[in-house]
Amino acid sequence: MRLKSKMTWQTLMVGVLFQGVVLGAFYFLARDLLQGLESWVKPFLGAEGGALPQEAVKAFSNLETLITQSRKYLPAVVFGLGGLGVLITWLVTQGLGRSLIGRAEQAVPAPAAPAKPAREKPKAEADALPEDLDPKTVGAAQILSILQRQGRFIDFLREDLSLYEDAQIGAAVRTIHESCKAALAEYVQLEAVMDEEEGAQVTVPQGFDAAAIRLTGNVEGDPPFRGVLRHRGWRIRKIQLPRITAHLGKERIVAPAEVEVGAES
Repeated sequence: MRLKSKMTWQTLMVGVLFQGVVLGAFYFLARDLLQGLESWVKPFLGAEGGALPQEAVKAFSNLETLITQSRKYLPAVVFGLGGLGVLITWLVTQGLGRSLIGRAEQAVPAPAAPAKPAREKPKAEADALPEDLDPKTVGAAQILSILQRQGRFIDFLREDLSLYEDAQIGAAVRTIHESCKAALAEYVQLEAVMDEEEGAQVTVPQGFDAAAIRLTGNVEGDPPFRGVLRHRGWRIRKIQLPRITAHLGKERIVAPAEVEVGAES
């Protein structure tokens, strides 16, 4: 901003001084020229002009009147128009100069703040994943851990159900179903891929997502396809798993072994 203000006054002073010199020189030159013309015309209107035709005398008289009026208004015309020219030139110079200064200021990058040296945190063995464990599998391990902790899901899948009667299995499944459903709802929000009821007639449009809709049965030709919705499908709307901090590096454990101290087998 200081640079633009300084430029404003400097250009105004330079313009006034330069135009003042030019206008002053032009004024004195024009005045001398008019005086010379007046001196040349006067003899023709005096005794020496008596032999001239009347039309010539009238023309010289009109020329003298024009010279007199020009000398009268010469200062106002020269310095008035000159001052207006100074103002217009200054405004144009101001606009161009401010525009160039603005572009130059934008082009100059702001000084970057000195970078603070990063403090390297010493990595303990418990703060790093095992080398043979893919970080992408940590979320899957967490889901298994949650379902096991709240619904004994892994125990149920690993159990040999052939040893039990159907009635016993049904009672166990009800409890496991309720616990796993609550655990899943706490951390994962699901929504149906298709909103229609299962068993209803639906239309699969052109450009459908093959990952979201799987076609079965007699699939021929090009979409749209008409068929019966056998399964609505599921997609994850939101998933928010707890952050692993206290047990970082122990993601392989989805369910710790439990030992009841002091109990007899």
